[in-house]
Amino acid sequence: MGIVVTARQARLAATLMFGALAFSACDGCSDPGEVGENNSTTMECAPGEILNPINGECEPERRQNPTPNPNSTNRPDDMRADLDAGGMDASDMGQEDMERLPPPDMEMVMVDLGAEDRCQDGVDSDGDGLTNQCECQLGTDPGSSDTDGDGLSDGFEDENKNCRLDLGETQPTVADTDSDGVSDGDELTNGLDPLVLDTDDDGLLDGVEFNSSCLDGTKEDTDGDGIQDGLEDLNKDGKIGICPDRMYNATCAQGEYDPCKADTDGDGEEDGAEVNFLGCRPEFLQQIPAPNLVTSAASDYQLALAEQAVGATVMGQAAHAFDHAQEGYAGFVVSLPGNGSSVEDLRDAVLSRVQSNFPSASLTSSGRRTLTHDGFDAIASIQIDLGRAERANTARDSALSALLNAGSVSHGLSNAFSLPAGNSAMVFGIVNRGGRYLVTAGFTAEATYQDRSVDAGFLIDDVTSSASLAKSSETLENACVSYRVNDKPQVDFLWVVDGSGSMSEENNLVKNYANDFVQILTASNLDWRLGVVSSSCINISNDAAVSADVKALFGGGGGFTSPCPNIPFGGGGFQNGELCDRNGANFTTDPAKFKACIDAVATQGLVTEYTITVATAAIDRALPRQANNPKKLRPDAATVIISVTDEFDDFVQSKMGWADAGGQGDPPNDLSSGIDYAQLDMVLQPFIDYFRRAEVAATAFGIYWIPGQQCNTAAEAAAGIDRVVGQTGGTAGNICSGNLQMTLATIAQASAGLASGLRVEGVPVASTLDVRQGDVSTQQLVEPERDRSQGWDYDAVTNAVSFYGNNPPETNDRVVITYKRWVNSVQGCVTDEDCANGFQKYQCRDGKCI
Repeated sequence: MGIVVTARQARLAATLMFGALAFSACDGCSDPGEVGENNSTTMECAPGEILNPINGECEPERRQNPTPNPNSTNRPDDMRADLDAGGMDASDMGQEDMERLPPPDMEMVMVDLGAEDRCQDGVDSDGDGLTNQCECQLGTDPGSSDTDGDGLSDGFEDENKNCRLDLGETQPTVADTDSDGVSDGDELTNGLDPLVLDTDDDGLLDGVEFNSSCLDGTKEDTDGDGIQDGLEDLNKDGKIGICPDRMYNATCAQGEYDPCKADTDGDGEEDGAEVNFLGCRPEFLQQIPAPNLVTSAASDYQLALAEQAVGATVMGQAAHAFDHAQEGYAGFVVSLPGNGSSVEDLRDAVLSRVQSNFPSASLTSSGRRTLTHDGFDAIASIQIDLGRAERANTARDSALSALLNAGSVSHGLSNAFSLPAGNSAMVFGIVNRGGRYLVTAGFTAEATYQDRSVDAGFLIDDVTSSASLAKSSETLENACVSYRVNDKPQVDFLWVVDGSGSMSEENNLVKNYANDFVQILTASNLDWRLGVVSSSCINISNDAAVSADVKALFGGGGGFTSPCPNIPFGGGGFQNGELCDRNGANFTTDPAKFKACIDAVATQGLVTEYTITVATAAIDRALPRQANNPKKLRPDAATVIISVTDEFDDFVQSKMGWADAGGQGDPPNDLSSGIDYAQLDMVLQPFIDYFRRAEVAATAFGIYWIPGQQCNTAAEAAAGIDRVVGQTGGTAGNICSGNLQMTLATIAQASAGLASGLRVEGVPVASTLDVRQGDVSTQQLVEPERDRSQGWDYDAVTNAVSFYGNNPPETNDRVVITYKRWVNSVQGCVTDEDCANGFQKYQCRDGKCI
């Protein structure tokens, strides 16, 4: 890093360092003597002290060879200068520079002025270079040459003598202009920047380093061990944990190391080489593998495949096919003409075309809405049950020919896949580019895709996420992020359960899969809790436990037919978002209590079905966030809503005027056409905005009848819930499928990504990701495998790495993630609001969205 300082600071630093050479002693001042090695004096001061050339007093020697500010960032560019700290001496300064600096051993002048003389023009009573009139304008004392007593004369601080404070000048009325705990004079004497809180940009305030017995505020790495001082001193207080007199031992250090000692623990290995400070080392970047890319310049796409996958152009088509024989899946990428439809409509169109060759195919998961790194709408990891067992390659060719309206496809791939047991799955993603849209798909047995101990599941998710897809002209670059692990990622689940009689079979399915869901959460290294609320919303305008803010979303009171109606009876159980406390449940980790609450909401008496809107009341009751409160959301927990129903949300139905259906003799209402989405969005936007609030940050998932899909068991397709799920970045499972295992596994997987703090910068090619873990308890560098049962995984929608199994990182462990990313995929920012993409919550860290 080059050393950059302001011209003014460079001149003053040089003068102070070589004060005896530049100036002779003045009357009444101590003789500074001759300057010897390390800027110590050979006269006047005792050993371990140094003469302060500004105030003429001996002070403790704080550091050797002070280096002028290398990181001054608060000055205009035209006031900067490069400084060779090792080669400057007084001869480098011109006469003009000399004249602008006050003698460093000048005593403060104090003059007792009468009222008639205080602001007199043309008179400089205190000899500080400013007229009395000028000082009155500036707010300084014309009878004191150093108003704020910081060791710098008022005339020196008002450098251009224009009687006002300008950019780049210290305040003559404030001894510590930047409020970092060091006076302006002390900062300049010691090579610090009086206008910057942290001169060397190492994470420690100048005052902390200045008042330390050993830290150097001009060096980001005082002991030269390769670790910034602020990283070693974690709480930034200038001490080593609670160790007395900076005497290190592991117990009192509390995870901190000594920024003044290269080998803190004395084990013969510098701190920078120990796993406690594992970071993005150059050798890690050199080991990032190159991805396997298939590219079509004509269709303007390139797709990143797993290393052992084999791709081939589909003859005569804007498509590529690929096989991964080792992992048992096949797939394709295809570019198709678009018609301005929404990405949800395109998803349904793909399913409809696939059904021409697979008549029993049904949607089991609606996928997860997201945005590509270049700003296109996308849905990732949509899941279809093909309705029969099919070899991966033949299923791929049959589905692709259906999408292309072709009798067959030719690509030259000849891998022979075995016929699986059970039905096959098609998992696909869509990127909507307007005039055309891209579909990426993977095919394998449902059991293989669900098996968390094999790689096929995450490899298919990689290729069907928008992260692996880019325009043909885009290039890749190496990237790395490193983290210190604080705690397990937290997630709080709110299940909104429809307790009506028609839901008995579906709620039993949820209970049957509860243990599997808990097992997945536990294996995901999550600190999780489950809460259950009823879908009932009754008399909410009179419910004192619900805020006026949330009541306003429902429009207040009214009669029996109004939203959340005011009626003189009903309820008898959990309503208006009240958390189930059956057997002391509340937010619980006990699957038995969770199941008991599912039963409880089904036996509460009168039931209304506000199966997404009442979640606002549930969250409202759980705020403000509090630690160790079983009825409140935790401060650092991700918020996940799971809506379970077989009908409309009653509030949405009322506002949209949708008719009830599914009663005796009534046909089911699938809303497959005729939905006024503009009106629907107006109805739902206040609720979506509530879920997106910073203190809420909720992602909605659901198990319901997905609009437009086949269903013989539910009464009404939940178009309103589906819209909220899509707009918050969640996904839905089809309640009509009778198989919730894939849906619950997807929700658990997505929740791990939502809760994880291990986000990467930019959009990576997932096949190039590698994770290294520094285990501080064993001092070992571990390289865990990517494995959803015993290792780590990457979730493209949340752009985060999560850990699974028995050996996740513990508190204070280090995690380093290396990868190749698409160039220009890193989004710059100033605030968190700049990082909002409508689906996931990103934070602005160091000017980047992550």
